[in-house]
This record gives sequence, structure tokens and C-alpha cells, in this order.
Amino acid sequence: MAVLTPRELLEQVVTACQGSPAVGAYAVRTLTPDVLSVRFFIVDGSFIEVLHNAATAKTAYALVREALRVYGKDNTRLGWHEHPYASPSTHVPCEPVTFAEFLRDVERLSSLPADS
Repeated sequence: MAVLTPRELLEQVVTACQGSPAVGAYAVRTLTPDVLSVRFFIVDGSFIEVLHNAATAKTAYALVREALRVYGKDNTRLGWHEHPYASPSTHVPCEPVTFAEFLRDVERLSSLPADS
């Protein structure tokens, strides 16, 4: 998977979210030549945090409910891995994932009760 610039990733994630009924709005928190931090607000009150550092080639996607990560995928420290919905503190190796793929997972998980 090629390393994207923060602006390229922002364009991809915004495009993916525009077609999603789960996403209500978003806020760009940081956008520099090396770093992107953006939050996508889900209609159920949760949000997706996207962090990307082009200089280190690290990307993280996290679904957050009530200030806690409940699901995520990232390539920090251990290479690409998942923080499963049933056990978000666990690290399970996974293939690299695009934001659109992560968003599909979130859309599926958003239909589950918060304590699943």
C-alpha cells in the first residue's frame, strides 16, 4: 500500500464518508504536509478518529464511543493490526486496510449494541 500525503488521505476519507449513511459530519483537527488528524462523527453519537503521519508512514483508524476506543486498525508499532470490537485492547495482525474498508466495518459494527 502506497504512503499517501495527508491531503490525499483526507480526500479519500471524505469521499468515502460522503456515501455513508452512518457519518453525519467531520472536523479536520490537523492538516500539515506530514500530519492529518480528522474526526468523523457517526450518527449514533460515536466517532471515527483518523490519524496519519506521512513522515513515519503510520496510519490509525479508531471507532470511539464514550471516550473509549471500541474498535480500530492501525500500523503503529507492530505493523498492521486490528483492535477487535470484542476486545479492543488486543492486537491481532491483519492486512493493510484502506479507510473505505474500515468504514464498512464501522457501518456493520454501528448496528450492534454498545455492550456487544
